[in-house]
Amino acid sequence: MKIKLLLIFAFISESIFALSPLYSLKTKGNVTDMLYEEGQLYISEDIGCIQVFKIPSKKNSENYYLPKIKDFTGKYIPAKIYSFDKIKGKKILIAVSQGKHGFSNVFIFNEGERNIVIEDISAKLIIKKVKFLNEEKVIFGLLSNEIILYDIKKKKEIYRKQISPYTFSDIVLNKEKNKAVTADESGIIHIIDVLSGKISEELSGNNVDNVYQIDYKNNIILCGGQDRRLSVYNMTNNSSYYIKSDFLIYGTGLSPSGKYAAYSCNEDNDIQIINTITKTRINILKAHKSILTKILFISENEIFTGAEENIVYFWKI
Repeated sequence: MKIKLLLIFAFISESIFALSPLYSLKTKGNVTDMLYEEGQLYISEDIGCIQVFKIPSKKNSENYYLPKIKDFTGKYIPAKIYSFDKIKGKKILIAVSQGKHGFSNVFIFNEGERNIVIEDISAKLIIKKVKFLNEEKVIFGLLSNEIILYDIKKKKEIYRKQISPYTFSDIVLNKEKNKAVTADESGIIHIIDVLSGKISEELSGNNVDNVYQIDYKNNIILCGGQDRRLSVYNMTNNSSYYIKSDFLIYGTGLSPSGKYAAYSCNEDNDIQIINTITKTRINILKAHKSILTKILFISENEIFTGAEENIVYFWKI
């Protein structure tokens, strides 16, 4: 697919207001990932824990723990959680965590019971991201930029596909979970048919270096990375553009409609909100002290944000 490229040299600006968070949630460790479902916020952390908070009461209602691992000195340390996902409407979670010698462990929780799916030393996989397709199948994104469709009940690979020779960064699924969008250090975005693993489209020309994080909502793809470019691909009308940021873009997020985008915009870890259609700045969010790890819209104007610190902020734009 050919994408029309439009370089935006400057923003079209409306009145921009700096917003403060409405409230914060204190976590046990630094935030690595987040997920929201039906009034509950799930937060994974670098200390091997997934905390669940009830919203709007802000109460920590439940915790999921992973076992500690041995470091090179033989000391037991918490296992950092890289990624997790959940089956909608059920208490079934899957988590990818730090294992021995740099390899990954994968655990599944079913009604609170924890079982290991993939063990570090035996599998020797460096998994960075996991996404549920259903209760039986998940997609793994590997550091080697391989995508694995995996049967978690049979503990068997259905396929393994090499996307490109570049280091993997991120993967997201569309709402129907039949398409996966991946990013890597090349700046090229790949759209993959989930069932076959075949690359259906490549999007390029906007990012020219490592894309750290992507989001995909309502046919809008958002990408931010090392080249300080925020790219917006509109798959409905086959158009795209990018805008320049003042700093590396570590975090990105889209509202459910894709109309609004948020991204880390400067060295102070502030978050800029823009309208993806009109390309106007809306607000800037100021509170975080560390690198952004997750920007999560739960509605068109409500956002949770997490960083490499033990606090999550809630905003209304």
